[in-house]
Amino acid sequence: MQQALPKKGTLYSLSTGTSHSTPAVAGAAALLRDHHRRTQGQVPSPALTKAILVNTASDLAGGANVGGSAPNFNQGWGLVNLASAFDTTARSYVDQSEVFDESGEDFQRSYTVSDTSRPVRITLVWTDPPGVVFSPTSYVNNLDLEVERNGDTYRGNNLSGGESQEGGTADPANNVEAIVFTAGTAGTFNLDVIATNLAGDGVPGNSEDIDQDFALVVSNATPTP
Repeated sequence: MQQALPKKGTLYSLSTGTSHSTPAVAGAAALLRDHHRRTQGQVPSPALTKAILVNTASDLAGGANVGGSAPNFNQGWGLVNLASAFDTTARSYVDQSEVFDESGEDFQRSYTVSDTSRPVRITLVWTDPPGVVFSPTSYVNNLDLEVERNGDTYRGNNLSGGESQEGGTADPANNVEAIVFTAGTAGTFNLDVIATNLAGDGVPGNSEDIDQDFALVVSNATPTP
């Protein structure tokens, strides 16, 4: 039985912040982990869990105090949206199955857009080795996301108005990179994950001293043979 909150109650107030969002996102991650295990047959890595949450988040552009389109300081990559994460959108995953062990290596794959009436979202996440505490450059390994479409090159995190812009420079300082194409995108595109700089051990416990794996989510597109 549902009960309405008391009118003009003095014991209720509106509050926001990471103390509220952290447990909510943690709960969403747990549900996502179980859903992926049941539907994909394997437990997603922490990197893939984060990549899916970012990939399926709702951009709050237009709302009050959100600072415009995602990504930005106020809303991050948007509002976690499990309804989107659990829907029937065609999604392709790479979950730490590819490992770079030398700077300059790359992972390439071609995709075909599934539904031209919906946007295409591509998210790259990797678990970076521990960096220097309190350093402004605490990241260690640098991977970069690029997509070539219709002769134009798009780079991760180069967005304006919620849409990726052609050209730009590679992002050297974040272990989350995304490319977004709005509805109306059609045809095929070529995706490239580049090991721009490997300086640390991103996959501890194996035979390599320097390496890095990654998680990749491509929504509304399928791999092309």
